[in-house]
Amino acid sequence: MTNSHVASPTALARRVLGARQINHLVRFAPILDLVREVSATGGTLLDVGSGSRGIASLLPPGWQATSVDADFEDYGAKYASRGTSPEQVLGDVRALPFADMTFDVVIAVDLLEHVPADGREQAVRELCRVARSRVVVACPAGEEALAADRRLADRIREDGRAVPPWLTEHLANGFPTAREIEAAAAPFGEVRVLANENIAAHERLVAAELTPVSAVALRILGRPLEAMLASRRSRQRRLAGAALLAIRGSDHAPTYRAVVAIDIAGPS
Repeated sequence: MTNSHVASPTALARRVLGARQINHLVRFAPILDLVREVSATGGTLLDVGSGSRGIASLLPPGWQATSVDADFEDYGAKYASRGTSPEQVLGDVRALPFADMTFDVVIAVDLLEHVPADGREQAVRELCRVARSRVVVACPAGEEALAADRRLADRIREDGRAVPPWLTEHLANGFPTAREIEAAAAPFGEVRVLANENIAAHERLVAAELTPVSAVALRILGRPLEAMLASRRSRQRRLAGAALLAIRGSDHAPTYRAVVAIDIAGPS
């Protein structure tokens, strides 16, 4: 029997190194570009499904973040607080506790795959309802991405390890398609879809981050990448962006994640 009080090597690495996983940076990099497009001086941002850290520490100067999640425990592996913590609000994406058009930008990154399929359209409507300018919904999308996660789960089981709860939820809920997200968002404004992370690159990265030895090495690499991505110096951000683009396979098709940006139409 496993002693629940003994931390796994990957959990110890997380506590000691404190760095984000690189797969988090891979998904946040294009979101940061879309936030900067909205305003160079800042604004208010709602991060829905943020977990304990979310995007707040990576945001450009002048942006104020509020985080919403059902809890902030990251499946029992809450990160230690580092730096300024965003305001945290307990809530459900399908019924956000805010008035219409409260935030300049609203994001939901890798959240919809944790929402049952029959609640996703309502989730997108709520995200758009509380936004003034832009909504960004990014998540694994389509059958090829889901097949990649099935292969990952099979590999973990073959190694005699337990499948992580987040991956179990992926397989139980399935993934939306980019078209489904577009259809739900279309009544609210102009919609565009960006591709994020080649599937083969995603499988290699996540498999490595779930393996103790390589997980430690990747967390060490994640520290400077995180700092560069959040830097006020554009050259540092460009270098981090180039490195992350290479890690995610230059976003070549087939891709794991769809990034759907909705520019909210003003009142008629």
